[in-house]
Amino acid sequence: MLCRVYLDGAPDGPWMGHVLDQTGCIWLGATREEVLANAPVAIKEFFAWLRKHGEPGVSPPASVAVQVEETQEVPGLGQSGAAVGFFEPDRGPATDDDIATTVRRLGYARRDLLEAVAGLGPEDLDRKPKRNKRTVRQNLIHVRNCHGFYLSRVLGMKGAEAALPMPWPEDTFASLAWVMERSVEALLDLPGSLRSGVFPARKPAEDWTARKMLRRFVEHEREHVEVVRRTIASGWTLTTE
Repeated sequence: MLCRVYLDGAPDGPWMGHVLDQTGCIWLGATREEVLANAPVAIKEFFAWLRKHGEPGVSPPASVAVQVEETQEVPGLGQSGAAVGFFEPDRGPATDDDIATTVRRLGYARRDLLEAVAGLGPEDLDRKPKRNKRTVRQNLIHVRNCHGFYLSRVLGMKGAEAALPMPWPEDTFASLAWVMERSVEALLDLPGSLRSGVFPARKPAEDWTARKMLRRFVEHEREHVEVVRRTIASGWTLTTE
């Protein structure tokens, strides 16, 4: 299988690889070279992930060849709130199939996220990780809040607020589910007038399209599944008052 790969990264790392015709197919590396070296295995693992979740008509490829289509340096990439790459395929209009694929694969990633934290009590959710990283609960809240952020890139702030009106449920898991449900409704109802065109955004200053928004919904959720898994696997420091 020949896969067209798109790369974005900060000058000093990290870097991320994307297969944009497979929504949610991403992997990370400290350098551009590491991302390229890891591409074949990461792409095979992505197809295995799809198959695990019952994606129709999918089987992991026997071999993967990589062709780099576009590379972008994005200062600050990997930091919370920083810009991300904007690639030529992001400019295409979002179709019903694109939205359906996004919703389906976002559901797979959310299933992984909830499985990762299953059985954790409140003390575990709020226990302070090493090296001043987010707690597990803070990661869950970050994922929840980013749904509104991504909607606002295309719908505008008023559109996102209408899709996700306050007040949200107070419980972390209830609000996580509520925002997910409302965000999916907004994606499925995305009007034709917003499915094409470029939407300049601020904070950070970058261009967005519906297709970029769709892929980032899935990519970001999958990124934080791995962050949460690493946080739990690495152990915690004791929380002190």
